[in-house]
Amino acid sequence: MINCSQPRFRSALSKVGLLTSLLFLAGCGGGGDSSWFDYPLWVETGVLVADVDGDSRADVITIAQLASSLEDRKGQLVVRLQTSPGVYAPAQTYVVGTYPWRMALGDIDGDGAPDLVIIDAGSTVVGVSNGTVWMVRQDAGNRGQFLAPQQLTINTTNPSDVVIGDMSGDDVPDIVVTGTYSPDKGAGLLVQDAANRGTFLAQTLIPLPGNATAVAIGDVNGDGRNDLALRMYLSSINYVWSTALGIVYQQAGGVLEPVVSLSPQTGLNTQTLAITHYDTNGLADVVEFFTPSGEGYTPKVTTLLQSVLGTFAAVDTSLATVRGIGDGVVADLNGDGRPDFASVGFYPTGSGPFSPPTIESTLNIFIQNGSGGFSQTAAISMPVASSRIAAGDINGDGLNDLVVLGSENQAMVLLQSSATHGTFLAPQILN
Repeated sequence: MINCSQPRFRSALSKVGLLTSLLFLAGCGGGGDSSWFDYPLWVETGVLVADVDGDSRADVITIAQLASSLEDRKGQLVVRLQTSPGVYAPAQTYVVGTYPWRMALGDIDGDGAPDLVIIDAGSTVVGVSNGTVWMVRQDAGNRGQFLAPQQLTINTTNPSDVVIGDMSGDDVPDIVVTGTYSPDKGAGLLVQDAANRGTFLAQTLIPLPGNATAVAIGDVNGDGRNDLALRMYLSSINYVWSTALGIVYQQAGGVLEPVVSLSPQTGLNTQTLAITHYDTNGLADVVEFFTPSGEGYTPKVTTLLQSVLGTFAAVDTSLATVRGIGDGVVADLNGDGRPDFASVGFYPTGSGPFSPPTIESTLNIFIQNGSGGFSQTAAISMPVASSRIAAGDINGDGLNDLVVLGSENQAMVLLQSSATHGTFLAPQILN
C-alpha cells in the first residue's frame, strides 16, 4: 500500500495538475472510479542540462510518467539533442519503468559518454509499491543514443533520490540511493566493480539514525574526496515529519565516517539539496530548499555556511509570500561565480463556486545577498503549468540559462541576457 504521508508523494501532489492530483488520490483513498479522467495524463518529474553527445553543446534530458489509463502507466525518458545553436533534433523517447522520479548523470562505465541512473517510484495504484532503480547506459559507439535500461539490484521498496560519484576511494564512480531500508536504517551504496566497469558489488548500507529522503554529493571538508549530505527521517507525529541533515565524510581508502547530524527540521520536505560554495572562504556550504508538508509550516531556503571547518551556521530565506515553489535549483544566475537560487511551480487562482480554478505558473529568480540569504529579483509568468527546473549554459556564452519542464511534457528554455546578467529572456518552448 502506498504511504501517502511520505514526503515524496506529498510533494508530487503539489507538482502535478488538478486531474493528475486526482489520479494520485485514486491510489490514496480518493476512490477508484477514473472513467472520467481525460487521458493521456503526464506527470513531469525531472529535467537535466548536459552535453550528452560530446559536441560541446548542452542538451536537455527529461523524465516523466505518461498514463494512458489508470492501469497503463509508463516512464518516459526524453532526450533533446542540440544540433546547432538553438536547434534541437527530434526528441528521442525511451520507456524506463513506471514512474521515474529522480535521475543522476555520470560516466559510470568509463567510456567517456555520460550515463543515467533513474529512480522508479513504481505505481501509485492501491496495493502496489514496487520502486526500482534503473541504469541507462549511453551507447558509446553512437553518442546521444541510450541502450535498454538495466535494473540494479538494490534493497529498497521506496527509492527517493540518487547520486553518482566515487564513494569507495578507487576513482571509479559508485551509486548512492536513498529510500526505505529495513530492518536497519540508512542509505544504500552500490560500489562499482573497478575491474568490470558497469557492474556493481553487493549493496551495503550507510548507517544513519533514519532512512534518508534526499542526498547530495561533493567535497564538504576540502580533502579532495566525495562526501554526502543527506536529509534523514527521524520521527513523525500525525504525519508531520521531524528530520535532520546528516553529513557523511569519506576518509582515505573509501572509509565512511559515522554521520554528523545538524539542521533539524519539522513539517518540511526537501525539494533541493546542494553542496556548493556560497561564499569565497574556500569551504563548502550546503543549500537546501524546503516546502511545507502541511498547514502551519513555511517554505524556505536554508544556507548552512561553513565558516570554520566542520562548523555550520544556518541562514534562512523565507518563501512565505512566494508563489511558484514546486521545484528549485541552486546555480550561478548572474555570472559572478557564486550560487543563486530559482524556483518554479504552479497554483490555482480565481476559482468560483461552479467553475474550475485558473492555473497560473511562476518562475522566481533569487540572487544571493552575500550573507547567506537570497533576495528575489524577478517573478516570471510561464506560458504553461511548470513544475521542474534545471540550470546550464544552453547557448555557450558562459552564463547559466534555465530549462523548465511543464505540462504535457513541454520543455522550455529561458536564456540569460548577455547584456544584463541576472535577467532572463522570454521562455522558448522546445517541443
